[in-house]
Amino acid sequence: MYNFTLIKLTFFLIVGILLGFYVEFSSVILLITGAILFICFIISFYLAKRSFLQNPLFGVLTFCVFLYLGFLTSYSQLPKNNLDHIINSFDTELKEDPSLIVAEVIEILKPGKYQDRYILKLIELNSNYAEGKLLLNISKDSLSPKLKIGQRIVTLKQFENIQENLNPHQFNYSRYMKVLGVYKQLNISNLQFEILNNSPISLRSYAGKLRNHIIVNLKKQDFKKDELSVIQALLLGQRQELSSEIQQNYAAAGVIHILAVSGLHVGIILILLNWVLKFMDRWKYGKFVKTMFLLISLWGFALIAGLSPSVVRAVSMFSFVAIGMQLNRRTSIINTLFASLLILLLINPSYLFQVGFQLSYSAVFAIVVFQPSIMKIINTENKIFRYLWKIVSVTLAAQIGVLPLSLYYFHQFPGLFLLTNILILPFMGLILAVGIILILIILIGFDPIILSKTYAWMISALNNFVAYIASKEIFLIKDISFSLVLCVVFSLFLISISFLLKKYDFKNILLLFSSIILIQLVFIFEKYEKPNNELVIFHRARQTDIAITQQNTIDYYTSNIKEKPSFIKDYEIGNKIKIDTIFNIENIYSFSGKDILVVDSLGIYDLPNFNPKLVLLTNSPKLNLERLILKLKPEQIIADGSNYKNLIEKWKQSALNKKLPFHATGEKGAFIIKSVISTEGN
Repeated sequence: MYNFTLIKLTFFLIVGILLGFYVEFSSVILLITGAILFICFIISFYLAKRSFLQNPLFGVLTFCVFLYLGFLTSYSQLPKNNLDHIINSFDTELKEDPSLIVAEVIEILKPGKYQDRYILKLIELNSNYAEGKLLLNISKDSLSPKLKIGQRIVTLKQFENIQENLNPHQFNYSRYMKVLGVYKQLNISNLQFEILNNSPISLRSYAGKLRNHIIVNLKKQDFKKDELSVIQALLLGQRQELSSEIQQNYAAAGVIHILAVSGLHVGIILILLNWVLKFMDRWKYGKFVKTMFLLISLWGFALIAGLSPSVVRAVSMFSFVAIGMQLNRRTSIINTLFASLLILLLINPSYLFQVGFQLSYSAVFAIVVFQPSIMKIINTENKIFRYLWKIVSVTLAAQIGVLPLSLYYFHQFPGLFLLTNILILPFMGLILAVGIILILIILIGFDPIILSKTYAWMISALNNFVAYIASKEIFLIKDISFSLVLCVVFSLFLISISFLLKKYDFKNILLLFSSIILIQLVFIFEKYEKPNNELVIFHRARQTDIAITQQNTIDYYTSNIKEKPSFIKDYEIGNKIKIDTIFNIENIYSFSGKDILVVDSLGIYDLPNFNPKLVLLTNSPKLNLERLILKLKPEQIIADGSNYKNLIEKWKQSALNKKLPFHATGEKGAFIIKSVISTEGN
């Protein structure tokens, strides 16, 4: 039986976490509320023990306690409520001065074009204890050392904010990093820091060294570049060396999830080990021994994969699943999943906002709930066909579970995902098993030449098949507009189906139809909801981009008519409108009663009988801005990303001298004029 009490407790915990992140309370009120709630809970618990009938007050107070726990956990972990956190030092001591920083490398990120990137854990700030995470960007050059997990560095540097998204509807990297607990960044060169030799040995640093040792030995096995990068991603969770082409191919084929060590990999390993160790079930204490062996093996894999946060989350979740599997009841797995969800959120409530965490739990819950019903659609005694249908049913169930989240976050649907997963997933167990065996042989000290060549062939065949599927672009549905509200109501629809599968009664049928009506209402509302009529001057380096949205159409003007940048696609998705025609940049625009003059590299602005309220500077025109201001008397000056930075700084000072508003898109983001609200910078 499902433990609905556990599910309800988890629900109230999640509500409390959401409230804790978004609702402000003073510490005094929080402590008083907690004390009163605790006293009432103890009294109701004592009364419930003495009562022969169920005590509804005890149940209500229990849910309130978990609501409070969720609130307290998330509220206490907010940086502003932690006196030792870095962000609480800026108003008092840091300001604009460089700081002496000692920090430890805890994660290696995918490098950018010009920088290597890491996540640091702050150890000391100006010789005082401090907490918080930092994003470290190190300029690439031939002398720049590659940092390793567990190493500590010292630098004298000024903190910088992580830049917000500069264009509307664009991916907000700053918000994403805050979800990971990273609020500030450091931009340094290889000459501006030193690696400390006395870095302490921790389990994470040992795991990092072990993973680096494995990578060094894998590079000796004569794998091709793409083969090695996929092997590192599949087995070790290292995606830094994956080419953009490989990532795009796997995403288009609907199997990008296999390139990140996550719940899929850990789940397959658990299933393989459970099958291999089936003989232990006949022993007297076999189930206990088997469970312990499964847990040790899963955490051993996490150690090999470097104990990255995503791997630790996945292994933690499947550790509970492993325990539930030994109870021989599917409902036990559901209960243990909710128990793992509850415990992990109590440990780190920010997991709730992380995409990988959401996708992992959604997929596993869907497999447990929907896969048995899908499996019953086709009932056959043929073992081969039954095995294939089982793979299909698992794939379908997982895709059903993650569909709302996938559409919301990634805005695309790979039409051939089912075919790709049917043909790949049956072999994923073999690919992982051979890869792990290869790693173990390397760790022992042997040189497995034949096994390496065999594995290289397997990975090459996988890459070629994925590339072939990805080439069928007609089956990839892109740029799907799917809002957060739609994501929520579709999730409620899936939950209502799960209740109906559990128990077919009038209440659950009513719940299902209510969720369908809710989806229809949201669709109708969003269909007739008109986008804002606005003019947007976007930010893009070395280019000028302007969009005018009116009457459900977008006119797009650009200095590079051959290329549509990704942020324009984001803008189309956000506004639910496609751009039909692309125009070259014009010199004069008029919107919402405001005339806009575009001054390009020619520097022409003296037009007869024309006094624009706004002036847009593009392509670094050679002009005297103060003279332009005296001549045109505009309300505001805008400079986009096509201008040289030194000129922008010069213009900014000139505008400041004339007490005229100046908007640089590289600093303040896209400049927006709305038809109702006069002007605003994004």
